[in-house]
Order: sequence, then structure tokens, then C-alpha cells
Amino acid sequence: MHIEKNTVATLSYSMHIDKPDGELVELADEQQPREMIFGFDSLIPGFEKQMMQKQLGEEFSFVVQPEEAFGHYRDEMLVDVPKQAFIINGELRNDLLFLGNEISMMDNQGNPIKGKVLEINEEKVKMDFNHHLSGKRLFVKGKVMGIREVTPEDLQPKGGCGSGCGCGSGQKEESAGGCCSSGSGHEHHHHGEDDCQVCGNPPEQQGQGIGGCQCG
Repeated sequence: MHIEKNTVATLSYSMHIDKPDGELVELADEQQPREMIFGFDSLIPGFEKQMMQKQLGEEFSFVVQPEEAFGHYRDEMLVDVPKQAFIINGELRNDLLFLGNEISMMDNQGNPIKGKVLEINEEKVKMDFNHHLSGKRLFVKGKVMGIREVTPEDLQPKGGCGSGCGCGSGQKEESAGGCCSSGSGHEHHHHGEDDCQVCGNPPEQQGQGIGGCQCG
């Protein structure tokens, strides 16, 4: 049996930036391999394409280019967000507004998106909404440890995505190229304390896979 659409593959692998000994961004070893579902657009496009037709027991290594991973770095994803967006219950969330902090917000389609604080001034906050792996080549190496057909249970929401997304935590982040089609016209919304810190889902939507995060 080989990997194709509508299959679940159990993989041990490591994902590094640019080269075999580059910065490690994701790891699933043979003691704790990861199951991935193929054919449902839940994986990095270049990763899924390179894994197709791999056989049980086969070892693999390949490079995923930025355009097939998280896209190239885009200047239009640098956005000046009004400080009013960070006012909650009449108070400015100064505890969130510090340089380098990543804040979960929403784009104008309601999709979760993370932005890094770059600058803070009196009226606006400059934020970078590029994925943290934008512009990076990803070197992947590993082994196929199991292959089976997908079942209805596999498609039910679970904690963590196991998607090979390169986030380092096993939780699916923004889709390749980012959640937004442009850096303008966004409606940025900050989330409450009980919301998921990864995707911003409120409590009543957590664990349902809404917005691509399967928080529990």
C-alpha cells in the first residue's frame, strides 16, 4: 500500500529550516510518530505532494520551497492596527502590547491569524501578519511507519492537528501563504482571556476545528 488521497499515514520525521542541520521546527520520532490524513487539504501543499506514492517502510528526504509551504514574505502583511482594537471593556490591554509579542486576531473573513508587534506609537500598532515561516525552505526527512485507509472517525475534530504544519506544537496554524489574501481591509479583533491562545476560538467553539484549529 502507498500514500494517496483518502489514506492515513503514520510518519516519523523531522522538519528543519533550509537544510538537514538547520533549525528544527517540528519533530515526531519513531517512539511518538504522527498520523497524517492525505487528500483533505490539511497539510502543507508541498509536503503532501512530495509524500504521495511513498510506500510502507520507505525513508524519505526532500525540500519544500516557500511557495509550496508558507509562502514568500509579503510586505503588504505589515499592517498598522488602530490601538482601539486592543481596548477590552474600556481598557487598553497594555499587557499585550510589547515588542515581539504575538497576538491572535481575526481577519475580515473571520479566520484566525497571528500578528507580531513590531512598533507601538500613540495611535497605532505596527504588526507583522506574515507566518513565522514565510520565505523559508523546509527540509523534511523521515520514514513511513504505517498506511491505512481513512475512516469517518479520522475526520472528527481532535486535539491538535498532526498536520506537518511546521508550527512546532502539532497545532495547525494559518494555511500556506497566510490566512489573508491581502494586507489591507482587515478587521482585527482581539480575543478574551478564555479564548484559545492559538486560534482565538471562544469557549463555545473550541474543540470543533473551527478556523483550522482543533483546540481542546
